[in-house]
Amino acid sequence: MLHTRSMFAKYFSSVACLLLGLLLPTLPAEAQRRLRYADWQLVFEDDFDTYRDVADMAARSPWQFTPDNYRTLVGNQYEDQYYDQRNATLRDGNLYLTARPLAEPLAYNFTLDGRDTTKLLHYESAWITLKPDFPTNPALGDTARWEGNRGFQYGLFEIRCRFGGGAGTWPAFWLTSGPTEIDVFEGDDNRKFSNNLHYPSKGPFQRQQAEYEMPSSNDLAADFHIFSVVWSAQEVTYYLDRKRLRTVPASHIPTYPAPANIIANQAVVSYADLANWPLDAAGNRYSSLIIDYIKVYKFRPGR
Repeated sequence: MLHTRSMFAKYFSSVACLLLGLLLPTLPAEAQRRLRYADWQLVFEDDFDTYRDVADMAARSPWQFTPDNYRTLVGNQYEDQYYDQRNATLRDGNLYLTARPLAEPLAYNFTLDGRDTTKLLHYESAWITLKPDFPTNPALGDTARWEGNRGFQYGLFEIRCRFGGGAGTWPAFWLTSGPTEIDVFEGDDNRKFSNNLHYPSKGPFQRQQAEYEMPSSNDLAADFHIFSVVWSAQEVTYYLDRKRLRTVPASHIPTYPAPANIIANQAVVSYADLANWPLDAAGNRYSSLIIDYIKVYKFRPGR
């Protein structure tokens, strides 16, 4: 889910896509291979259970609630939301990132490529990303940093979450590592999602994308699912509910050895249709990406 020129705007150029329409129950035996947690050491976990409220989370957690430069991701013409901390809430040990239509469109001013621009936004929503001063932990082997990045270099990255549902909502969990972006998932409707890799080339930025559709009996907004990626110098491997989806060798894409910033957000596209969004108790439309936890593991030496 890349959105500014400095963060590989995927809609700014022609793209190379690898499209895989897969029904998950019919994945081949190789794709059913499960993650082996014995191979991994947990080095980061936030289960959102220890904060009194979001203000306490803002003060004590490693997370911030807006992108670094703007309150919306200006490089993507399809995004139609304004990020604000008020749209993040804690309830029942989960973090809710909630999108809602604005009462009135918001004229948002920004500068892109040296040009002053105004974009009319129609939704507000929520976002979390690691704070710029998120510290290294040498005891866990987390020592590398690269200017403009923070987080973890390689590892197993995992989120347990539930989609909010609604046409045009765009929940995502993704990593940015210098010029390479790894989208662990990008949601579509209640039964569709994709995983993506964005990377530089001699020409425009490129991407490799795989799209998946769940069976009709499996609604991504009805229950929690675990989305994971294993990122190494050799390859990037994606998992759903700890079952392998696909592997992209490093020879196919530059997986730069730079620390990855972790982002989770609930975006909304400009052509969203509110008609089938959920209704709250007051009859207002909303959609919440609900996060149970985010974890990072390092590979155990000697395994």
